[in-house]
Amino acid sequence: DSTLVFEFMFVDGDTRTQKLKNPKSNITQEQVAELNAYIQANNLVVGDKGGATFGKIARVVKRNEVITKLDIN
Repeated sequence: DSTLVFEFMFVDGDTRTQKLKNPKSNITQEQVAELNAYIQANNLVVGDKGGATFGKIARVVKRNEVITKLDIN
């Protein structure tokens, strides 16, 4: 499994993390920039502490996870 982790930054300095499970494997930096511009233009995400305006996507990290199930009987 993989997860794409977005760290959103708001104008008041607050941050929020959003996770997207099993994203496409070929997401580009340009697509992230387009998403950033779309969120800014449409005010889709607001800060949870004081309702601050979205500033930018500060960081995007892709995490890959390997799960091993052990039969311990």
